[in-house]
Amino acid sequence: MDTFHLSLLEADGVFYEGECEYVSVPATDGTLGVLAHRAPLVCALKEGLLVYRIPGGVNQYAAISDGLMKVEKNEVTVMAATLERPEEIDEARALAHEREAEEALRQKMSATEYASAKAIIARNANRLRIKKTRLNYKRK
Repeated sequence: MDTFHLSLLEADGVFYEGECEYVSVPATDGTLGVLAHRAPLVCALKEGLLVYRIPGGVNQYAAISDGLMKVEKNEVTVMAATLERPEEIDEARALAHEREAEEALRQKMSATEYASAKAIIARNANRLRIKKTRLNYKRK
């Protein structure tokens, strides 16, 4: 299978950089898969499941927060605030963050604080869903 160069970048560094056969991202208007030699594209991403396959390997999974993807000249760059492998997600911490954000929603707050709390809830719910789904998939 043909390959392309993939850069998965998060706010505090490089998550993955190298050759790739396939990447699937949660775009704002649905899941988008990219293979080698894809036409140029820029799209917005939402939190969800990112899947990529390194040459000759098995699919790799990551929880992704919202961000952007650019495809150009057989290179794909994904930029997100956070990317996490399912096995690296701390379930207890994610649940605690989600509970704290839900409690914050019950308080009087500005529109900005409300939006921030809703984003925290969505991000942690995504992290927990991916951790449970991917770890259960590996056991089968």
